[in-house]
Amino acid sequence: MHQPVSAEPRSAGTPLGRRQAASSTIAWGVLALGVLGVVGRILSYALNRDENLFVAVASQLGNGDIYRDLGYNHLPNLVYTFGAAFKLLGTDHYLLTARVVVILAWLLAIGSLWALSRQLASGRAAFFAVAFILIGNTVLLGEAGMLATNGFIPVALVFPATLCLFRGLEPDRPSIAHLAAAGFLASLAIGFKANFVFLAPVFAIATLVANPAMTVNQRIVRGLLPLAIGGLVGGLPTLLHFVADPQSVLAHTIGYFTNLQAAYWSSADLPKVMDVKGKILMAESIWLANTSLLALVLAGSLLAMAAIERWQSLLDWRIVMLCALALCGVVVAFVPSPSFPQYFVPPLPFLLILVLVLSGLIDPRQRTLALSLLASVAALALVNGAPRLGAGLAGLAAPGSWDALSLKREVAKAGAAAGLRKGDLVATLTPVMAIEGGYAIYPEFAAGQFVYRVAPFLSAEEEPFYRTTSSSRLPGFLDARPPDAILVNRNEAMAGDFATYAASRGYRASRHGQGTRAFDIYVRPR
Repeated sequence: MHQPVSAEPRSAGTPLGRRQAASSTIAWGVLALGVLGVVGRILSYALNRDENLFVAVASQLGNGDIYRDLGYNHLPNLVYTFGAAFKLLGTDHYLLTARVVVILAWLLAIGSLWALSRQLASGRAAFFAVAFILIGNTVLLGEAGMLATNGFIPVALVFPATLCLFRGLEPDRPSIAHLAAAGFLASLAIGFKANFVFLAPVFAIATLVANPAMTVNQRIVRGLLPLAIGGLVGGLPTLLHFVADPQSVLAHTIGYFTNLQAAYWSSADLPKVMDVKGKILMAESIWLANTSLLALVLAGSLLAMAAIERWQSLLDWRIVMLCALALCGVVVAFVPSPSFPQYFVPPLPFLLILVLVLSGLIDPRQRTLALSLLASVAALALVNGAPRLGAGLAGLAAPGSWDALSLKREVAKAGAAAGLRKGDLVATLTPVMAIEGGYAIYPEFAAGQFVYRVAPFLSAEEEPFYRTTSSSRLPGFLDARPPDAILVNRNEAMAGDFATYAASRGYRASRHGQGTRAFDIYVRPR
C-alpha cells in the first residue's frame, strides 16, 4: 500500500512532527468552526415554500394516507423520519426539530468522510480538503443543504453507504454484514430522493466485479445477495406503500412530476428553466464554479498523478464505480423540469469520495505535490464558504434570530392577538406557520400549494387519487367546512384566493410581520 499523503513522521517529537501536529489541530479547529457555521445557518434560515410540504405532512401522520389524503409527492422516507422525530421527542416545535435532523445529516456526512479517509488510507490532508469542499459549497449552503427538505439527507447517506460497500468488498476481509448495511443505506437514500435510484444498479454491479478471485456463485451469494437483502429492508417504506396503493403512489410521484408539475410551470408566468439550453447554463454555473469546480480540479489532478506513475491503478473498481456514479448524477440532473440548483448536487459526493480513493493511491514520490494541492484546495474552499459560514456563526450566537424559533413565537403571538385559540382550524397554503402556532390544518392543504396549484390540470383519471380543491372551487369548499381563521402569506401570490374569500365572508383581518415573514390573519366572527 502506498504511503498516505498526510502520513505521520516516524517520531512525533521531531520538529516536523510537532509542526504537523499543530497544523492538524488548527485544521480540526477550523473544521469545527465551519460545522458550527453550518449549524447556525440551518437554524437561522428563513422558512421556505418546500418545507411546507415535508414538515407539515410529517406533522399530520396518522390523519390519513400521505399520498391520497395529504398530497405528498416524493418517496416516503423523509416524512416518516420527521414524523418519528416529532413523536419521539413529543414536541410541537416542528420546524426546529426537522432542521435538527438536517444538522444530524451534516454531522453524519463529515463523520463518514473521516471514516472513509481512514478506511482508504487517504490521510488527513485529503480528509480536510473534501470536508472543506463540502461545508464551503455555496449551493449546499443555500436551500439545497439548509432546509428541512430532501435536498441534503440523501447526499449525506451516500458517504456511509459507500464506506460500507468498500468495507464489505475488501479482498482479504469481505463482510456480508457491511454489504447488507450498504444496501440498506443506499435504499434509504433512494427513499429520501428518487434521483439517487442509480445507486442500486451501480452498487450491484460493484459486488459482481470487485473480487475477481471469487467464483461467480461466491460473488452472488456473498456479495449481491446480502446487498439486495439490505436494500429490500431499507426500501420497505416505499414497497409497503406501493403494495397497498400502487396507483396512488405512482400518481403522486412519477405522475406529478412528469405531467402535473410540467403543466403548471408551462402555464405559469414565472422565471423558470425548462429547455436543455437553460439547463446546460445552470449546470455550468454550478459545476464549473464554487467548490464543485475545486472538486473537479482536485479529482482530475489526482487522476493524472496516479496515471503518470501507474496507469493501471485507474482500472481500480472503486475508481471506475465512482466515475460511473458521478456520470449518473450528471445525467439525472437534467431529467426534472423545470430545473433548480438542488438538482445538480448528486455528482458532488462521488467526486469527494473519488478524491479520497485517489489520495490513498498516490505514490510517495508525489507526496509533496499532492499535499500542496490538497492544502490549496482546502484553503480556497474555506474562502469560498467563509461569508456564509461566518453569518451562520453569528446566527448561532443569537438564538433569537433562529427562524425555527422566532416563527413559532411570532405566529402564536399574532394568533392570540387576533383571538385564536389552540386547535382552531386554519386554512392556509403555508401550513408550517399554522402548525407552529398550534392550530389545526386541512388535509387538503397539508402539502402547501403543491397540490392546490396543479388541481386545474388533473385529468378525470387522476382526480380520484388527489384530495384537493382549486381556485375556482375554493369558496364552495371552505363554505362546506368554514375555517376559524385564514392565514395568508403575503409573499405567496396564490394565497390571494384565500384573502378574497375571507373578505367576502366578513372575516376580521389583522396584519403581521414584514419582509419574508409578512402575513395576514383573517378571523371568522364567532
